[in-house]
Amino acid sequence: MRIKVYQIDQDRDTNKVKFSDFGSLKKLQGNTDIDSSIYKNVFFGDVDCEDLDDVYTAFNTRRIPTHQGHSLSISDVVEIIDSDNERLNGKCFFCDSYGYRTVDFDTSKCEEMRGLKCVYITPHHTPLELNLKVNEYEVLKDAVQGTIEITHPFSDNAAVIGNDEAKLINMEGNRKIGSSIYAGPILIVGDNGGEYFVALTQDQADAYKDIFAQPEEISREEVESDIGFVFYGFN
Repeated sequence: MRIKVYQIDQDRDTNKVKFSDFGSLKKLQGNTDIDSSIYKNVFFGDVDCEDLDDVYTAFNTRRIPTHQGHSLSISDVVEIIDSDNERLNGKCFFCDSYGYRTVDFDTSKCEEMRGLKCVYITPHHTPLELNLKVNEYEVLKDAVQGTIEITHPFSDNAAVIGNDEAKLINMEGNRKIGSSIYAGPILIVGDNGGEYFVALTQDQADAYKDIFAQPEEISREEVESDIGFVFYGFN
């Protein structure tokens, strides 16, 4: 399931509706309209969920890579970009005291995720164009789910940031780049040779999303062979 999560920015929350249920909106702001202009996008990505209840559980029981907000709470809005349930796709849902409520929500008025433009690719999924704070080590570590490794397999200034131990800890194969197999999630960012990473240009982001648009099925054996040895299990 591919989703976006929106949470209220307290600095713009003049009516103090953050963490308030739908029934309290009229008292607090005079109407029951959801003001999308006070929200910010805090997550855009793929989650292993079948429905909205699964989404709530996921965001309250484990760390979701690239999530920039707090745990899913009352007053948050979840947009379903793509799921196996066609009835959910393209709709926005307000997280209420009990369950969710379908709402009219203008996502174009929301603040975008904060950071530099990059492309995020995970196994079995199409690429995502994200804004992430790629010059913060903890953000990179969170995105690749472990210690980071930086490689430069392209002819431009783009770098690939991946998990240094991805193949050793049995992460799934992701993409083949040149003669190498990359396992686990990867980030493509700009690298001008200086102390800090830089944003990809829009042309670069579009190009890399196109190059890696098709998810690849890479077997465990292929991943193991790319590190020169094979793991054997013992009973």
